[in-house]
Amino acid sequence: MYAIKVFHGYISKDGQRTREKSPDKLLIFNDRKQSEAFADKIGGRVKKLEKTQV
Repeated sequence: MYAIKVFHGYISKDGQRTREKSPDKLLIFNDRKQSEAFADKIGGRVKKLEKTQV
């Protein structure tokens, strides 16, 4: 699971920046290449999430 990290937060499912780290609230990608392409477009970076994070 990969999330997009931007400016002290992450991208949520509704497209806004959030400081929440909960995977159920974040925009999650299963493929690293897709997440990197999206991160390049918006100026973010890819962060790998572990399934144990709550």
